[in-house]
Amino acid sequence: MVTSLPQGVGSNDIGLDRGQLGQTRMVQFERQGPYILLKQLNTQYRANTTDAAEQRAVAEAFADSVLWQGKVIEGKPDLVAVNDLVLNDLHGVSSVLQQTEQGNYRLDLSRSVILPKGIKSFEKNADVDVQLTFKGDVAGTQVAQVTPDGTLMSVRMRYSFVELPDTDYQPRAYHPMSGYLSDEYRDYATPFDQPLVQRFILRHRLQKVHPGPAPSEVVKPITYYLDPGVPEPIRSALLDGARWWETAFTRAGFINGFKVDLLPVDADPQDIRYNMIQWVHRATRGWSYGAALTDPRTGEIIKGQVTLGSLRVRQDYLIAKGLTAGWQDRVAAEKAATALSLARIRQLAAHEVGHTLGLDHNFAASTNQDASVMDYPHPKILLKGNDIDISAPYTTGVGPWDDFAIAYGYSDQGDARTQQALQVDLLADVAKRGLRYIGEADSRQKDASQAYASLWDSGDDPIEQLGKLDKIRTKAIAGFSSVALLPNEPLGELADAFAPIYLLTRYQIDAVAKFIGGTDYNYQSIGEGSRWSYIAPQLQLTGLDALLKTLDAASLTVPQSLLDSLVPKAGNYHATRESFDSGLGAINDPLGMAEVFSRYTVSLLLMPKRLNRVSQASMADSEQLSVTMLLDKLFAATLYQEDKLGLVEGVWMRVNAVVIDEVLATLHDSQTSPEVRAAINDRAQFVIKQLKAKSNRANASLAAHYTWLQQGLAAGLTDAKVKLIPKPLTLPPGSPI
Repeated sequence: MVTSLPQGVGSNDIGLDRGQLGQTRMVQFERQGPYILLKQLNTQYRANTTDAAEQRAVAEAFADSVLWQGKVIEGKPDLVAVNDLVLNDLHGVSSVLQQTEQGNYRLDLSRSVILPKGIKSFEKNADVDVQLTFKGDVAGTQVAQVTPDGTLMSVRMRYSFVELPDTDYQPRAYHPMSGYLSDEYRDYATPFDQPLVQRFILRHRLQKVHPGPAPSEVVKPITYYLDPGVPEPIRSALLDGARWWETAFTRAGFINGFKVDLLPVDADPQDIRYNMIQWVHRATRGWSYGAALTDPRTGEIIKGQVTLGSLRVRQDYLIAKGLTAGWQDRVAAEKAATALSLARIRQLAAHEVGHTLGLDHNFAASTNQDASVMDYPHPKILLKGNDIDISAPYTTGVGPWDDFAIAYGYSDQGDARTQQALQVDLLADVAKRGLRYIGEADSRQKDASQAYASLWDSGDDPIEQLGKLDKIRTKAIAGFSSVALLPNEPLGELADAFAPIYLLTRYQIDAVAKFIGGTDYNYQSIGEGSRWSYIAPQLQLTGLDALLKTLDAASLTVPQSLLDSLVPKAGNYHATRESFDSGLGAINDPLGMAEVFSRYTVSLLLMPKRLNRVSQASMADSEQLSVTMLLDKLFAATLYQEDKLGLVEGVWMRVNAVVIDEVLATLHDSQTSPEVRAAINDRAQFVIKQLKAKSNRANASLAAHYTWLQQGLAAGLTDAKVKLIPKPLTLPPGSPI
């Protein structure tokens, strides 16, 4: 049994989207006297054996969950009313609203009903749709934005009872280097000298007509269907991108093994046999997802469900418009912006379908010449001569890592021994070719240690790429103008279009920051043989220098001619989450822009776990970057840089305040090690002396600034509440692009 949402809430922040799959539950109906029970079986603990006593020992050791009990209707021994089963919040909507800080919403049964037209039965599944209304005492902020009455939120929920597949399917063991999503259970029938936890990959059933290593037609292809509600030209782009996987399956030996079509007019997407790609609207741009309904016994994917956020393409178009604002040929600029947006849509379709084929993210692929569509790609932007070029923003087709992953998970060699031998060979081959794979857990966190796995970065050399992208940013800012606006938009919207251009290097800064105290390792070997190491000292120093250049006050200062055109919002146009925060009221704040962007870099650089690694690496290797060296270089690049003029001086002063605040925040962070705290305290004492000396030699304005920094730093060493900027301005959102 699985719940889903035929109707979503429409808020990325809440995350209850149209088409969302809920928890998969393996259930059975049981007759107990005059009652029917719906029991969720415990699939996490098993005994894979034919010994009934062993199986019983495990079954009786762990609890099941009775989800519902209904009384058989008198005189009709095979009939029971399930109204109170389905008029229930098994999807967990109330919990999600609470977790997303929308307040306490409760299911209101007086406003909830079973929908007769939503009761359907198909070959493999039976569905019941209900409309559930959730009542809150106070309207949640996000709920109020997407509902007519924020205290009453009504959505459609679906209960699908799905026939389990037959047992002919053979699970395939999970290897951490395989690139697959996985499931697991504990098998108490295994000998004590074998692993208790058994892990298997998630994948579709795909069989050759003629099993074995030779290419063969398939018994039944894996087929995906696109939501017909997608408009052109996006529809064609999505079909093109999703079909990229055809080549990977062909290379793995499956002739016509994968197809993508538009959902036929007479088809019902509720039918569990249809793998769906849905086009989902929200109030704000948000994530797209690739989810799957799987057999909890084996990991077989029963239904793939792709959710594509419709506003994503608008963000890419906005970025492209900003990058091409300086082009003289406006027709070419418009074509280039459209082409970039559709190229991204193709890549997005391939990425999310990849998840529903069982593949996990590979956030290291960007450092391997974009070897996988399972990375998060940044558009490729070049400087050709003195012009910005976006003619090839994204790669086309799946990459070599994707070919490997499909071959590893789906290939059919005819027998188990030959199949396992092929998988060993495939792993050896990717190692020989130097293909990196780093999954979700080691990548998404900004303080993750793996240096070669980041989101939205680009280039085989992230440090070099940051320098290149910074030059492109400078060029884009110099050419930015009102032509970046959409048709009929007032000039007050120009600052929102400028935001992703001003912040263009933010993701590459993420990637380079991971080199500081960074490590390198892989998942290639299960047992002995795999090693990890800190990033080489010179590479860390080069990365640090690249990061510190992004704090240069001149590069953070918006040119006055451009600033003059960033007029306040007009009339009934209002600031949104995409707008720069301002300390000046309605007008745009150039020092505020510098504040939020510099804080982004400095906070990444001073993350406690990052500095903890820097500290321990330097203890083991005196050549490594130390915390003292890092802090000295940071202060030299900011606090000690004088001789600024005009607005640039104001930006420099604001950046200095950010640096002091972030240093103090790290000092008092509970995750910061005592060794790092000692180093911060030592360098802070030195900085206090330097600032005091500078204040005695400077002009009145600089003297006041140095004295203020000195006093704030001194007070903040013992009082964690001290901040030079009590209420920091907020940064416009980045992900997803």
